Amino acid sequence: MTRQVYDLCGANDVRFSPYCWRTRMALAHKQLDAEFLAWHFTEQEKLKFSGSRTVPVLVDGDKGDQ
Repeated sequence: MTRQVYDLCGANDVRFSPYCWRTRMALAHKQLDAEFLAWHFTEQEKLKFSGSRTVPVLVDGDKGDQ
């Protein structure tokens, strides 16, 4: 299982969150693969598993950590 990152997404799949970009750049710098999943403000249910109401949320499938 790969890493998944929930990333804030606006209209037309525009990714504009500086916090999500920071996460994206850190993973790229460390040469770690991740799948970036679009998340909208109105989709609070998608993040319920994490206990977080904000993004980015990183799910590391290799370690089972969230």
